[in-house]
Amino acid sequence: MNDTFAIIYAEHGSSLLGDLIARRSVSALPLAGRFRTIDVLLSNLAHSGVRNVGVITQKNYQSLIEHIGSGKAWGLSGKAGGVTLLPPYDLDGSVGKYHGTSDALFAKRDYINKRRERYCLVLGTDTVYREDYTRMLERHIEADADITLLYSRDPRLAGADSPTRMTYMNLDDDGVVTGFDYEAFEEEGQCAALGAVLMRKDLLVRLVEDTCAEGHYNFTTDLLEAALREYKVVAVEHEGYAGRITTIKSYFDLTRDMLDPQIREDLFYAPGSVYTRIMDAPPVRFAGGCEVANSVFGNGCDVRGRVVGSVVFRGVSIAPGADLENCVVMQDSTIAADAHLRNVIIDKNVIIGEGVRIMGTPDSPAVVRKGSIIEA
Repeated sequence: MNDTFAIIYAEHGSSLLGDLIARRSVSALPLAGRFRTIDVLLSNLAHSGVRNVGVITQKNYQSLIEHIGSGKAWGLSGKAGGVTLLPPYDLDGSVGKYHGTSDALFAKRDYINKRRERYCLVLGTDTVYREDYTRMLERHIEADADITLLYSRDPRLAGADSPTRMTYMNLDDDGVVTGFDYEAFEEEGQCAALGAVLMRKDLLVRLVEDTCAEGHYNFTTDLLEAALREYKVVAVEHEGYAGRITTIKSYFDLTRDMLDPQIREDLFYAPGSVYTRIMDAPPVRFAGGCEVANSVFGNGCDVRGRVVGSVVFRGVSIAPGADLENCVVMQDSTIAADAHLRNVIIDKNVIIGEGVRIMGTPDSPAVVRKGSIIEA
């Protein structure tokens, strides 16, 4: 894909993520004990041969910038290509709060126009999946398409009871997109959009300029739906795991999906490794008397209590007598003796005091905000 560059719109995320994005964007959310969600997208691009990537930031993007750095971890820091971080300012004097993906692309059209590649791949950051994007380019050229989209039939993406809207594609027998729906139905096989869109760079700029000139900024309802009337839009099916992060529950569910060995294999190893920023730390220490079952741990953890069905990130300390079940514990948090936690998301640098009890449910997990100190 030497003739393709990518734009990642690292939007802040759904407001239904609450405290999880109070100090970060959805693309910087921790994943599977040692990764961030954006690691998966950047690894997809690296393995697909895309060498130029622009990342449009929106809000609370400091941790994202620190994490990506020069792009070296993903092989995206060479002279011939790399990652360009595009902070939230634009050409027209706006304060930087974009109204949608089209607005963000309009603001960065100068960057887009300067790219020498012919095709642009636009990516959102609220979905997690592995994909070789060369499949999209091959389908695009083979079908003589103007726009190519990626979709999945994975039922994890959204259900009929989801509080957030999902975009579903209607396809004809040739895989041409004929329309979009925004409601899930009690039927299998709906084609859920994964937020990956491929088209020629010049066409993207023209469509974005036309849409924004009319005061419309939604990339799907305003730009892609209108394009169906004039352009050939085709779709490629993603095969394998796909998850979406739009609510606290969806993040909790997706994180705990990582406990499934087959999903871990499909997501992090089978299509090529997922790369991330290297952080040196000693191996996990499991002290005598601890009890651990069906859990994932990042480096540098000190485990002395009971941990069952949980995802524990780097540098977490769990004292003797602490009892964790169905929890997500983020980096450098401390769980003191005799604390009891059920269905809880503990953000980074949290201290849970001795004897503290926090009880959530699988459908409504409790969240402890980053940096909190909770005492009994």
